[in-house]
Amino acid sequence: MKYIHNSLFKIALILFVYVFQAGNLKAQTSDTSKIEQVNVTVEDDGTSVDHRGAQLKTLMSENEFKKAACCTLSESFELSNTVEVSNSDGITGIKQVEMMGLNSKYILLTRDNLPQFNGIVTLNGLSNIPGDFVSDVRIAKGVGSATLGFEGITGGIDYALKSKHNEPRFHFNAYQNDQGRTEINSIIYSANKKNWKNFTYLHTGQQWMTTDKNKDGFSDMPMTDRIYLGNHSDFQAKNLEGKLGATFWNDKKVAGVTNSIGGTQINPRSDVFNFKSNESRLDFYAKLGIIPSNSESTFGNILNLSVHNMDYNLMPFKVAGDRIDRKYQAREMRFSYSGLYQTELNENWGLKTGISTLFTQLSEEFSDVDSWFYVPISNNVRNEFNEIQFGAFAEWVYNAGNLTIVGGIRMDYHNLFGWYATPRLHGKWEFNPNNKLFFQGGYARRSPYVFAEHLPNLISNRSLCINSMNVKNASLSSPTFGLEQERGWNMGVSYYKNFMVMGYPSNITFDVFQTLFDYQIVIDREANPYEINIAGKSKNQAGYTRSVHVEWTFTPRRRTDLKLAYRFIDNQKFIAGQLRMNPFQSSHRGLITLHHKTRNNWYFDGVLQINGPKRLINLTSLNEQENRSPWFTIFNFQTRKSFSKKFETYLGIENVFNFKQNDPILNLPLMTSPPIGGNRIFDAAFNWAPANGRMIYLGLRYDII
Repeated sequence: MKYIHNSLFKIALILFVYVFQAGNLKAQTSDTSKIEQVNVTVEDDGTSVDHRGAQLKTLMSENEFKKAACCTLSESFELSNTVEVSNSDGITGIKQVEMMGLNSKYILLTRDNLPQFNGIVTLNGLSNIPGDFVSDVRIAKGVGSATLGFEGITGGIDYALKSKHNEPRFHFNAYQNDQGRTEINSIIYSANKKNWKNFTYLHTGQQWMTTDKNKDGFSDMPMTDRIYLGNHSDFQAKNLEGKLGATFWNDKKVAGVTNSIGGTQINPRSDVFNFKSNESRLDFYAKLGIIPSNSESTFGNILNLSVHNMDYNLMPFKVAGDRIDRKYQAREMRFSYSGLYQTELNENWGLKTGISTLFTQLSEEFSDVDSWFYVPISNNVRNEFNEIQFGAFAEWVYNAGNLTIVGGIRMDYHNLFGWYATPRLHGKWEFNPNNKLFFQGGYARRSPYVFAEHLPNLISNRSLCINSMNVKNASLSSPTFGLEQERGWNMGVSYYKNFMVMGYPSNITFDVFQTLFDYQIVIDREANPYEINIAGKSKNQAGYTRSVHVEWTFTPRRRTDLKLAYRFIDNQKFIAGQLRMNPFQSSHRGLITLHHKTRNNWYFDGVLQINGPKRLINLTSLNEQENRSPWFTIFNFQTRKSFSKKFETYLGIENVFNFKQNDPILNLPLMTSPPIGGNRIFDAAFNWAPANGRMIYLGLRYDII
């Protein structure tokens, strides 16, 4: 399989060169000036490509989110093949996002270019941002600007809440599905003066019942109770502009064994599995820009203060006389500041430079109680430390017509990991207005948060080991438990072509990326069926990820948009003594989206996801041929009607063909020695497809303009 993946990657590189050469030759032999003069007035179709800078970006607007009527930001990417969404496990309902085969902890997640979801919030942060509040999302593959930090090994996702001057004075959205999920959102906009705008965001959501459609005895999704409160203000004055605000959210969940096979409520008995969590976050932020008169220079300042609390009861479970009680509690306070100076040196050169600092105070406790034959074995791992980081950065921009190059470097000091540098390079070669080649490369790194990042994998009765040391038997006194910062190189090329098809604009994007890790933290659940080992891998064991993505968007007829996309992933990790494809991840994935609008403002949207086989973990016979999931498709459909600028309704069906996985939770006997959990292995993270089957939803939006 490794040789097949290497061959596919080489074929992709050859195809890239072929498409690039063919596109360039065609552009040279055609009259592209006519294409540039065509003015077409159309409604925003939701997704576009930003090819103006040195890095190719995908832009998702409010209209894109309406096509899926998503409830949270993490669910907003159902129509994207660049960012993939999957359930992190079969219990918590946490939606895990991936880019180029790597999950969200390797993605730089920002709000208005303000780092938002790092630290212990990485796992569940996007699942607590109401999608109805988001105005747009910018997705960029590969390492980002040096001005944003040393993180973002695989790419960046930047989102913005609705805060434009033309927003309605009051916005209301209500959502309900047939599986017991209710969401209510509202935005209140006021502008007391021309230079002051204020937005208040209110959200409440509940999953007041659950389902067990695969009839495995466990809830398909947790029962939840979530609130989100936010306030955001924009202001302008002479030579000044700024933003400030605060957000608070709280998310409570209960999941586990249902009251009956196929039941809709969680069984409250203490002798059955019952997952509970309570997570909250309070965030303050401020941005201040200083623009001197008659100057090409600007000064920017960004401050952020957050307090995050987590309380997870992971494994309250009894089976065959064995009691498992695994909990995680954490409190984190983070303060960050960055200052940026930007100036134009001359007609071709620009400079950005500045400093950044971060202070983190983390207190966490992981308790693990396991009674084997009624003999309790317990261990509490308490971890308290301060994380201090200070950095300086510089970024040079060279723009000479058809060539743009952005080179940057950071130098950071970290009180736990010392001094380190992270260089970045981005470039764009514009052959003509319709054919552009992007190239980039750089080094990135991130600090580990061992327990908070792997909580879905800890919903298990298997023993936890860190660097092969069992937490019950070893003293793990290091703040990061002996693990280093994850770090690696990311390199890639992208090609963008704009042309006309049947008289309408069309574009194709094609990219090839590779991430080579110097050091990667890997969770190994296969080497020993009784253990979960989280370990750092370096050198030839650090692993790598390769990705190929091609996407074609065109308009086959008036008011109709069609997108065809395919991506290939080869994500190799050192698992069970060798490099293997990351489990529960498909190498091949396709996406087809169709959007149509009628003259009388009916909208129809369909999206077909085609998922290739995924490597499955086989605990009972690791030496046998690897098992794989089947190919499967998920089809979602939605229709909505806009009655006026103020009022619209929508109705949709997700997973129309009712595909579901019957066994997302491993709960099987394993008759070997020593016995654990009454000779049973329980693991909630064995999911590779949805378990809740078909879902129908409806809703409405109402605005006061």
